[in-house]
Amino acid sequence: MADIAMQLTIEAEADTVREAIATGAGVRSWFTADAAVGEGVGAEHALTFPGVAEPWRLRVTESAERRLVLEGANGPWSGTTQTYEILDVPEGGVLLRFTHAGFPVQDDAYRNFTYGWATKFTALKAYAETGQPAPLLG
Repeated sequence: MADIAMQLTIEAEADTVREAIATGAGVRSWFTADAAVGEGVGAEHALTFPGVAEPWRLRVTESAERRLVLEGANGPWSGTTQTYEILDVPEGGVLLRFTHAGFPVQDDAYRNFTYGWATKFTALKAYAETGQPAPLLG
């Protein structure tokens, strides 16, 4: 199995980052503008992307103040798990640690997702630090 592991420092409060990754308004502000996001364990995230026939669905399996775990239910993320952890940085801001685990192989799709996460986390950082939305538009 192959995992994508990333982390980035965000000059924002933990609550701001949590809102960005775990609420509909937040996800629609940096990830994809067409997202239906349920909150709490058992809820579903349905993310729609341009050129993709149906939304990619994820189920919330863990939801805490500083940790969110999503399990892919369909599409190319089926069987994978996304884990977001928010950690304090002594100098200020937070560290967002992210793992997207469970890819069966390191193929072209895996490489494309690695690049995609890197670009989307740039948008997440900008949104959390400035409040200016920059989602993928459909």
